[in-house]
Amino acid sequence: MTKQQIDCEQALKQILEYVDHELGEHEREAMQQHMHTCKSCYSRMEFERRLKEKVGALCDDEVPSQLGERIKGLLKSF
Repeated sequence: MTKQQIDCEQALKQILEYVDHELGEHEREAMQQHMHTCKSCYSRMEFERRLKEKVGALCDDEVPSQLGERIKGLLKSF
């Protein structure tokens, strides 16, 4: 199987999913291949990764367990 190649436009659309580990295996491999050859996209990905780390470090508060159920109930009403 040949590896899927992506361009910068495609990579930029998938950067957040890549940082959040939400891409499938083939998409992740294509992103990794692109990041090895494109300094611009790699820099953007590193920025997003560091930003997520910093924001995560600031958010130490626990969400009340009832909140998830409440949100699900509200979503079902739509």
